[in-house]
Order: sequence, then structure tokens, then C-alpha cells
Amino acid sequence: MDHSLVKTGTATRVLAAVMAASALVGGYAHLKLYNDGYKDIPVGNIGRQFLLNAIGAAAIAIGLVLTLVLPVLPAWIGRLAAAGGVVWGAISLVAFFVARTSNGWFGFTDQPGLNPSPEAALAVFGEAATIALGIVVLVAGVLSGSASDRRRRRA
Repeated sequence: MDHSLVKTGTATRVLAAVMAASALVGGYAHLKLYNDGYKDIPVGNIGRQFLLNAIGAAAIAIGLVLTLVLPVLPAWIGRLAAAGGVVWGAISLVAFFVARTSNGWFGFTDQPGLNPSPEAALAVFGEAATIALGIVVLVAGVLSGSASDRRRRRA
């Protein structure tokens, strides 16, 4: 039975760990903004969205790290965490940019550019890195799985 990211190469494992850290960076930025007053924004449940964003980032990081350190976990947990990270990052970035338009995100319009600083920059960096790393981790996992399938068929 194929197990988690532990079976994949060292480079993929390092990328998965860095992906977990990048998700936590983005989640931290959202949690900080939530605590700094975004929880009190009455429009579009923005406060709840920021809190859920931070919780989602933590869940992604936990899923990735657990699969790295516990070889008994099935591979789908790591793949789900990586795919969830890509989706989480994409939705977060869309929300970030839409919130800076005249219509806003669910009616909420945020400050222009990378403000509030430094949280906006941290969030964008964490989300973009999570997307990029997640794609690489997923592709590497698929390629690794294909290679192990070929080896099993030859044996």
C-alpha cells in the first residue's frame, strides 16, 4: 500500500514542509488582521472569513506535516492537504484582489495596494507560494506514484 509523502523524494518532502510554512504565513496574516479589527467589520461576514482563512491554513499545514512525519498515514491525506492548499491560496488571492475593486468582496472594499502593511504582503506571499508549491508537490506525487506503479508491474 502506498503511503504518504514519506515515500516521495527528499526534495518533494522539503517542498511540502515549505508549503506548510507558507500556508501558516498567510494564515497568520489573516488571524492578525482578524484580531486587529477585521472581526468587527459588519459587511459580508468578513471577520468570520478571515478567521476561517486562518483555520484553513492551519488545517493544510497540519495535514502536510502529519503526512511527512507519520508514514502510516495514507497518501490521500497529503494529496488532499496539498490540493486544499492550492484551492485555499487561489480563493484567498481572488478575494484579496476583488476586495480592492469598487464592488469589493461581498461588499467589503479594503485598502488599495499591499495595505494594511505588512499583513497584506505576508498574505499575498504566503498564498502565492502555497499555490506554486502545492502544484509542484501534487505533480511530484503523481509522477512518483506512476514510477512506483511501473516498478510494481515489472516485479
